Amino acid sequence: MNAGEYRSAFVRWDSQASVRTKPLREATEATDFYYPPELVTGHEVLGESLGPKRLRQLLTLHLYAYLDFTVQLESLVVLPVTARLGTGRAGLDLPVAMRRDALAITTDEAWHGQFTFDLIERIEAQTGVEARLPKTYRFQQVRGRLRESVEPALRPAFDLLITYVSETLISTKLLMLPQDERLPAYVREAVADHAQDERRHHAYFRALLPHFWRSLGRGDRAVLGALVPEMIAGFLGRDEALERHCLVEAGFGRQKAAATVRELRAGLPPGRLLKDSRACVRYLIELGAVDLDMIEERLAA
Repeated sequence: MNAGEYRSAFVRWDSQASVRTKPLREATEATDFYYPPELVTGHEVLGESLGPKRLRQLLTLHLYAYLDFTVQLESLVVLPVTARLGTGRAGLDLPVAMRRDALAITTDEAWHGQFTFDLIERIEAQTGVEARLPKTYRFQQVRGRLRESVEPALRPAFDLLITYVSETLISTKLLMLPQDERLPAYVREAVADHAQDERRHHAYFRALLPHFWRSLGRGDRAVLGALVPEMIAGFLGRDEALERHCLVEAGFGRQKAAATVRELRAGLPPGRLLKDSRACVRYLIELGAVDLDMIEERLAA
């Protein structure tokens, strides 16, 4: 692909990007819910055990975890990769426009981390619920284990692929939160700002994928392609340690929290992982990078 073939989604970045046009969202009205209960596994059962007040606390804790997950993902996974792409240190021969757009994404993601961190502080002040956050998330553990499983020389390519996966997934949470009118307006608006930017990032990484995949040898493609289902599950799958953490912070004892999470292990609706990753997977299939049957089988497992 030459420079003339790349269609940038960032032509109007200066007038559309949240870092250029959107303010920090000031806390406005308080509401009963700060996070959709439907996104918490077994929320009906938990509501009966906790009662209304502690259920609201549990939902707020899940919101904090979702927001902190965003800070960790943008800062520790995405930013290093987009900075290398923008500065020409990713080992790819990219058009100048693609390098420029990678730097715009770097700016976006730094802003997402900053305003999300700020949002957590505003919600704490409004609700009185302390943001006692997990020390780590499942996606970080999965990423670390998978990264260690590949040869050191292949790890920069691994970093780029897992960033591609994270940027092309269509998260149910990112779609639901801005639309849920039970949540405070400033929470919905902040998540909507993020989602608007992520649509441009999605388009960029779709355009980047052929450049990246062509740069790999056949053996490296096979190694990395086999890791895609676990990458997807690491980002979108159920984080049982997080669920236990939130239950303990909401008032459950550790043993009761662990037993409750085990009882609710049925967890995610069938097919949800494949649904939320359909675009990410489709682009890889178009390149012959993965096989749909393999993806479906591994995600079901």
